[in-house]
Amino acid sequence: MSGPEGGLLDRAAALLEAKKGLRLTVIDVTGSSVPTSYYLIASGENPTHVRALCNELLAKMPLAPLHVEGIREGRWALLDYGGFVVHLFLEEVRRFYDLEGLWPGDRVTPWRSLRAPPSPV
Repeated sequence: MSGPEGGLLDRAAALLEAKKGLRLTVIDVTGSSVPTSYYLIASGENPTHVRALCNELLAKMPLAPLHVEGIREGRWALLDYGGFVVHLFLEEVRRFYDLEGLWPGDRVTPWRSLRAPPSPV
């Protein structure tokens, strides 16, 4: 991920990590029929935590999402930023829908793996 889209995705993930979002995962959906490039997925511990994660993004991202759903319920919330979509779940809801399982394994990356420094040569 590079360019402005990668920077915004990185910012969103950093905000979620700082707010104790769990199991941050990125799915690369480029080249598919999905009208975005990436999904950023994270879990919250309870509905209040999921709402807090959403509110953190709404307050601190440098742009407003194009579309938002599910914040009030706090079970599965979606924030569509155009180039990427953030999905925030309660863990049991995340397991039920299993978005990660819908895509080949090489498209699904734990966020920590993307943020790890390159290995020395």
